[in-house]
Amino acid sequence: MKSIDEMLPLLETLIKGLSRHFGEKVEFVVHDYSREYAQTIVAIENGHVTGRSIGKGGTNVGLKIMQGEPDNDGRFCYTTQTVDGRQLRSSTIYLKDDDGRLLGTLCINTDITDMVNMRNGLSQMFADLMGVPEEHETDETVVYHDVEDMLYSMIKESLEKIGTPVALMTREQKIEGIRYLQRRGVFSIKNAANIVARYYDVSKYTIYNYLNEGEAKNEE
Repeated sequence: MKSIDEMLPLLETLIKGLSRHFGEKVEFVVHDYSREYAQTIVAIENGHVTGRSIGKGGTNVGLKIMQGEPDNDGRFCYTTQTVDGRQLRSSTIYLKDDDGRLLGTLCINTDITDMVNMRNGLSQMFADLMGVPEEHETDETVVYHDVEDMLYSMIKESLEKIGTPVALMTREQKIEGIRYLQRRGVFSIKNAANIVARYYDVSKYTIYNYLNEGEAKNEE
Protein backbone atom coordinates (compact mmCIF):
# COMPACT_ATOMS: atom_id res chain seq x y z
CA MET A 1 0.00 0.00 0.00
CA LYS A 2 1.39 3.40 -1.01
CA SER A 3 -1.52 5.66 -0.08
CA ILE A 4 -4.86 5.64 1.72
CA ASP A 5 -6.59 6.51 -1.58
CA GLU A 6 -5.28 3.25 -3.02
CA MET A 7 -7.00 1.23 -0.28
CA LEU A 8 -10.03 3.45 0.29
CA PRO A 9 -12.62 1.34 -1.59
CA LEU A 10 -11.60 -1.71 0.46
CA LEU A 11 -11.55 0.26 3.72
CA GLU A 12 -15.01 1.70 2.96
CA THR A 13 -16.41 -1.79 2.39
CA LEU A 14 -14.71 -3.03 5.56
CA ILE A 15 -16.06 -0.36 7.90
CA LYS A 16 -19.53 -0.54 6.35
CA GLY A 17 -19.65 -4.27 7.09
CA LEU A 18 -18.23 -3.82 10.60
CA SER A 19 -20.80 -1.13 11.41
CA ARG A 20 -23.63 -3.47 10.38
CA HIS A 21 -22.17 -6.22 12.55
CA PHE A 22 -21.49 -4.17 15.70
CA GLY A 23 -24.45 -1.79 15.49
CA GLU A 24 -25.11 1.93 15.69
CA LYS A 25 -23.18 2.57 18.92
CA VAL A 26 -19.82 1.80 17.28
CA GLU A 27 -18.20 4.37 15.00
CA PHE A 28 -15.55 3.43 12.42
CA VAL A 29 -13.36 6.18 10.97
CA VAL A 30 -10.59 6.23 8.35
CA HIS A 31 -8.09 9.13 8.53
CA ASP A 32 -5.74 10.06 5.69
CA TYR A 33 -2.72 11.93 7.12
CA SER A 34 -1.65 13.18 3.70
CA ARG A 35 -4.52 15.65 3.97
CA GLU A 36 -4.78 18.82 6.03
CA TYR A 37 -5.37 17.79 9.66
CA ALA A 38 -8.71 19.60 9.86
CA GLN A 39 -9.97 17.39 6.98
CA THR A 40 -8.38 13.96 7.49
CA ILE A 41 -11.59 11.90 7.65
CA VAL A 42 -12.10 10.18 4.29
CA ALA A 43 -14.56 7.46 5.36
CA ILE A 44 -16.84 7.08 8.37
CA GLU A 45 -19.72 4.90 9.53
CA ASN A 46 -22.03 5.76 12.46
CA GLY A 47 -20.62 9.27 12.60
CA HIS A 48 -23.47 10.28 14.94
CA VAL A 49 -21.41 8.75 17.78
CA THR A 50 -18.97 11.69 17.72
CA GLY A 51 -20.92 14.06 15.48
CA ARG A 52 -18.33 13.97 12.69
CA SER A 53 -18.49 13.34 8.95
CA ILE A 54 -16.23 13.01 5.90
CA GLY A 55 -14.04 16.10 5.60
CA LYS A 56 -13.74 16.66 9.35
CA GLY A 57 -10.53 16.19 11.35
CA GLY A 58 -9.02 14.03 14.06
CA THR A 59 -8.38 14.31 17.80
CA ASN A 60 -5.36 15.24 19.90
CA VAL A 61 -4.48 11.53 19.92
CA GLY A 62 -3.96 11.76 16.17
CA LEU A 63 -1.75 14.80 16.64
CA LYS A 64 0.43 12.87 19.09
CA ILE A 65 0.69 9.95 16.68
CA MET A 66 1.78 12.27 13.86
CA GLN A 67 4.55 13.72 16.04
CA GLY A 68 6.63 10.59 15.51
CA GLU A 69 6.64 7.40 13.44
CA PRO A 70 4.96 4.74 15.63
CA ASP A 71 6.79 1.42 15.74
CA ASN A 72 3.78 -0.66 16.79
CA ASP A 73 0.37 -1.50 15.31
CA GLY A 74 -1.77 1.02 17.17
CA ARG A 75 -3.26 2.17 20.46
CA PHE A 76 -6.03 0.02 21.86
CA CYS A 77 -8.85 0.22 24.41
CA TYR A 78 -8.36 3.73 25.79
CA THR A 79 -11.13 5.97 27.10
CA THR A 80 -12.29 9.14 25.34
CA GLN A 81 -15.24 11.51 25.68
CA THR A 82 -17.42 13.51 23.29
CA VAL A 83 -18.07 17.23 23.70
CA ASP A 84 -21.55 16.49 25.06
CA GLY A 85 -20.13 14.16 27.72
CA ARG A 86 -20.75 10.70 26.27
CA GLN A 87 -18.00 8.22 27.11
CA LEU A 88 -16.25 6.12 24.48
CA ARG A 89 -14.00 3.07 24.37
CA SER A 90 -11.55 3.76 21.55
CA SER A 91 -8.84 2.05 19.53
CA THR A 92 -6.59 3.41 16.79
CA ILE A 93 -5.07 1.07 14.20
CA TYR A 94 -2.10 2.45 12.26
CA LEU A 95 -2.24 2.17 8.46
CA LYS A 96 1.28 2.11 7.00
CA ASP A 97 2.88 1.76 3.59
CA ASP A 98 5.20 -1.07 2.57
CA ASP A 99 8.16 0.76 4.14
CA GLY A 100 6.43 1.24 7.49
CA ARG A 101 5.64 4.93 6.98
CA LEU A 102 2.42 6.07 8.64
CA LEU A 103 -0.27 6.93 6.08
CA GLY A 104 -3.33 7.19 8.30
CA THR A 105 -5.44 5.37 10.86
CA LEU A 106 -8.55 3.26 11.25
CA CYS A 107 -10.28 4.34 14.46
CA ILE A 108 -13.01 2.58 16.42
CA ASN A 109 -15.15 4.46 18.95
CA THR A 110 -17.74 2.59 21.00
CA ASP A 111 -20.32 4.56 22.97
CA ILE A 112 -20.19 2.98 26.44
CA THR A 113 -22.08 5.73 28.28
CA ASP A 114 -24.97 3.50 29.34
CA MET A 115 -22.64 0.76 30.54
CA VAL A 116 -20.48 3.23 32.48
CA ASN A 117 -23.54 4.75 34.14
CA MET A 118 -24.75 1.29 35.13
CA ARG A 119 -21.32 0.37 36.46
CA ASN A 120 -21.02 3.62 38.40
CA GLY A 121 -24.43 3.09 39.94
CA LEU A 122 -23.49 -0.42 41.07
CA SER A 123 -20.07 0.74 42.29
CA GLN A 124 -21.64 3.53 44.32
CA MET A 125 -24.15 1.15 45.82
CA PHE A 126 -21.48 -1.33 46.92
CA ALA A 127 -19.20 1.51 48.08
CA ASP A 128 -21.99 2.84 50.29
CA LEU A 129 -22.69 -0.61 51.68
CA MET A 130 -19.03 -1.43 52.39
CA GLY A 131 -17.67 2.02 53.15
CA VAL A 132 -15.14 1.87 50.28
CA PRO A 133 -14.30 5.10 48.36
CA GLU A 134 -15.51 4.99 44.78
CA GLU A 135 -12.86 5.15 42.03
CA HIS A 136 -13.45 7.17 38.88
CA GLU A 137 -11.98 6.68 35.40
CA THR A 138 -10.33 9.69 33.80
CA ASP A 139 -10.76 10.46 30.11
CA GLU A 140 -7.68 10.70 27.93
CA THR A 141 -9.12 13.01 25.28
CA VAL A 142 -12.23 14.78 24.07
CA VAL A 143 -13.52 14.12 20.55
CA TYR A 144 -14.54 17.48 19.07
CA HIS A 145 -16.80 17.97 16.05
CA ASP A 146 -14.20 20.27 14.47
CA VAL A 147 -10.42 20.52 14.77
CA GLU A 148 -10.81 24.28 15.25
CA ASP A 149 -12.76 23.68 18.48
CA MET A 150 -10.06 21.28 19.64
CA LEU A 151 -7.36 23.87 18.89
CA TYR A 152 -9.08 26.58 20.95
CA SER A 153 -9.54 24.13 23.82
CA MET A 154 -5.85 23.18 23.79
CA ILE A 155 -4.79 26.84 23.72
CA LYS A 156 -7.05 27.50 26.72
CA GLU A 157 -5.49 24.49 28.45
CA SER A 158 -1.98 25.85 27.85
CA LEU A 159 -2.95 29.27 29.27
CA GLU A 160 -4.47 27.64 32.35
CA LYS A 161 -1.29 25.59 32.79
CA ILE A 162 0.78 28.80 32.96
CA GLY A 163 -1.75 30.36 35.32
CA THR A 164 -0.89 34.00 34.54
CA PRO A 165 -2.89 36.44 32.39
CA VAL A 166 -1.23 36.89 28.99
CA ALA A 167 -0.76 40.61 29.62
CA LEU A 168 1.36 39.77 32.68
CA MET A 169 3.27 36.81 31.25
CA THR A 170 7.04 36.93 31.01
CA ARG A 171 8.80 35.89 27.83
CA GLU A 172 9.77 32.61 29.51
CA GLN A 173 6.16 31.87 30.46
CA LYS A 174 4.99 32.48 26.89
CA ILE A 175 7.74 30.17 25.62
CA GLU A 176 6.65 27.52 28.12
CA GLY A 177 3.02 27.72 26.99
CA ILE A 178 3.87 27.66 23.30
CA ARG A 179 6.24 24.71 23.66
CA TYR A 180 3.54 22.88 25.61
CA LEU A 181 1.32 23.27 22.54
CA GLN A 182 4.14 22.08 20.32
CA ARG A 183 4.51 18.89 22.36
CA ARG A 184 0.77 18.31 21.90
CA GLY A 185 1.20 18.53 18.13
CA VAL A 186 -0.86 21.71 17.73
CA PHE A 187 1.34 23.17 15.01
CA SER A 188 0.48 20.29 12.70
CA ILE A 189 -2.86 22.07 12.25
CA LYS A 190 -3.03 24.54 9.37
CA ASN A 191 -2.88 28.21 10.48
CA ALA A 192 -2.42 27.16 14.13
CA ALA A 193 0.57 29.49 14.52
CA ASN A 194 -1.56 32.51 13.57
CA ILE A 195 -4.27 31.62 16.08
CA VAL A 196 -1.82 30.81 18.90
CA ALA A 197 -0.01 34.10 18.20
CA ARG A 198 -3.24 36.06 18.73
CA TYR A 199 -3.93 34.38 22.06
CA TYR A 200 -0.36 34.84 23.31
CA ASP A 201 -0.18 38.42 22.00
CA VAL A 202 2.95 37.82 19.90
CA SER A 203 3.62 37.70 16.17
CA LYS A 204 3.58 34.49 14.13
CA TYR A 205 7.32 34.93 13.57
CA THR A 206 7.90 35.14 17.32
CA ILE A 207 6.11 31.80 17.65
CA TYR A 208 8.53 30.24 15.14
CA ASN A 209 11.50 31.79 16.96
CA TYR A 210 10.38 30.28 20.26
CA LEU A 211 9.98 26.87 18.61
CA ASN A 212 13.38 27.10 16.91
CA GLU A 213 15.03 28.03 20.21
CA GLY A 214 13.53 24.91 21.76
CA GLU A 215 14.82 22.70 18.95
CA ALA A 216 18.32 24.20 19.28
CA LYS A 217 18.38 23.48 23.02
CA ASN A 218 17.26 19.90 22.44
CA GLU A 219 20.09 19.37 19.96
CA GLU A 220 22.60 20.62 22.54
